Amino acid sequence: MKFFTLVALIVLLNYPVTGQKNTNVERAKTLKSALKDQTPKVVAFRNSSAYTFQPNGASLSVLHESEIDLISLEGNLKYAKHVFYNDNIKVENNAVRFTSGKSIDADVSCGNYEVENVFYSDAKVCSYNFNFLSLGTEISFRSRTRYTDPRYFTRIFFHDVEPAAERQITVTVPEGVTVELVEKNFDGYDIKKTVTKNNGHTIYTYRALELAMQKSESNSLGIFHYYPHIIVLTKKFKTPAGETAVISNVEDLYKWYSGLTNQVKSDPSSFKDVVQNLISLAKTPEDKVKKIYYWVQDNIKYIAFEDGLAGFQPAPAEDVFTNRFGDCKGMANLTKEMLKVAGFDARLTWIGTNRLPYNYDIPSLCVDNHMICTVMLGADLYILDSTEKYIALGKNAERIQGKEMLIENGKSFIREKVPVADFNANLISRNEILTLDGFILNGEGQLSMNGEAKKEILYLSTNVKQEDQKKVFDNLVVSKYSNTDKVRVTNTPPIDREKPLEVKYSFTLANKVALFDQDLYVGIDWNQPFREMKIEDTRESDYYFHRKVHLITVKKLTVPAGYKISHLPEGLSKKHDDFSFEVSFRQVGSELIYTNEIIVSHGIIRKNNFPEWNSYIKALNEVYDDQLVLTRSK
Repeated sequence: MKFFTLVALIVLLNYPVTGQKNTNVERAKTLKSALKDQTPKVVAFRNSSAYTFQPNGASLSVLHESEIDLISLEGNLKYAKHVFYNDNIKVENNAVRFTSGKSIDADVSCGNYEVENVFYSDAKVCSYNFNFLSLGTEISFRSRTRYTDPRYFTRIFFHDVEPAAERQITVTVPEGVTVELVEKNFDGYDIKKTVTKNNGHTIYTYRALELAMQKSESNSLGIFHYYPHIIVLTKKFKTPAGETAVISNVEDLYKWYSGLTNQVKSDPSSFKDVVQNLISLAKTPEDKVKKIYYWVQDNIKYIAFEDGLAGFQPAPAEDVFTNRFGDCKGMANLTKEMLKVAGFDARLTWIGTNRLPYNYDIPSLCVDNHMICTVMLGADLYILDSTEKYIALGKNAERIQGKEMLIENGKSFIREKVPVADFNANLISRNEILTLDGFILNGEGQLSMNGEAKKEILYLSTNVKQEDQKKVFDNLVVSKYSNTDKVRVTNTPPIDREKPLEVKYSFTLANKVALFDQDLYVGIDWNQPFREMKIEDTRESDYYFHRKVHLITVKKLTVPAGYKISHLPEGLSKKHDDFSFEVSFRQVGSELIYTNEIIVSHGIIRKNNFPEWNSYIKALNEVYDDQLVLTRSK
């Protein structure tokens, strides 16, 4: 997204430094006015990254040199720049100084990278903290890091946390090193590319102007789907002893993966008795697999370790079993080893979730961020993701549906796709019988939930205090009720992975009926699904619901004796290839039948469909605002 005018860009880049030696107030003011709808506190008027492949005997490393010139749009601002590293990325040098060259005594702290109190394995971060003293203060940040293993050098992004007036990326590849650069999401961005030769080196240069700050939006598939970036495929390089393969194809990728997993030697003695006990009463092979699969779901806590070597090598199965926690790889390995004890052909499987828009046509570590287990049962292939709580055998989580997976097969591999379920797999249906007693609305209902929503409610209800479980289900069955209303769940929903979650309930509501001039105005649907679902025009990414959507609500209201329906809302019928809304009000004898069905076929609203989606939501809101009117019969 462009935010500078061409004139403003030319002016700001040619402003001389004025006032204090380390400030450029004119440049800051020009940038601030040019940014318009954005409100960053700091802008990079130049952001340059240089990546140089450097062979050294039998090894190959990649030097990354970053130069970022920053200017503050306000004064007295505390700021920090971060440099990430791990076992395969080494920090060589970093410096913070004013653009005049005067050094700054930055406060530096380095340690484990932590997100929500979870340490991500060997991932670490160095934070360089400093102050912008006044408006227009210009500070240069320089960093120098090295990828000691080119396999881990997978992606280069153009956007950063600050907007950039000018962004440049160079990749220098010497003779004897084979590298492919795969350009992703370049459409819509003015990115210029040049390729030059110099002293036996090929230099790829990318230059972009007017890049907005990287924006994080809720309900998004994520930056890999939308932001321009380069995937770096290091295929091979020449050494004094000959040619060394890095990852030239999917065969090389699998060879490296399996080489890591083959180093892990698990000892099943600690869980043999548990396995035998689990399968002792199972009658079929499928039942045995279920017993083991569900046991791992229920008894092993998932903790994420995603980066560095631990991002690809599982912990020994006995460690995960004893500790009762593990990452996806450890849980997959434990599932596999327990199934092997039970006599099954179980295999580790690599996969990328739907956050990653790649497949194995791109042979790179960036294609995968997850590991699961696959069990071969006769002609059937069952995909087991033990990190997914309360998912049944034969069902697959939304986040991996349609994704390619790499299944271990000795020295070879099996390349398969996870089956895709349609929107009916996530059906949520609500049926209610309503009666009126004066101004009191009484009702009995049944809510049935499948798929992703069912899984989430089961997880939520089993991870709250016992006394709070009632609130979970009360709010689920009747939203927006007051303290004078009565809501009662009449059954305890059982935890059953293989059946819909069924909740039966009754209610007495005092705030759904209003009297005007002897007419009763009845609000028939207080849940009003998707009422607040207008998508902002300024949104940059598609809107993702994290699941395919299928909602059906059916309510039957008996018209009380002495009344007739004098106003029946018109309803709604709107259909698009990706979403639809069907709302109807029908009178059948003395009953009013209300039906509301909403479908989002693929669980996503594409940006180009926002206008039509918003027009549908507006029409839906008008239906919700139009109440049923009952008039006393004369």
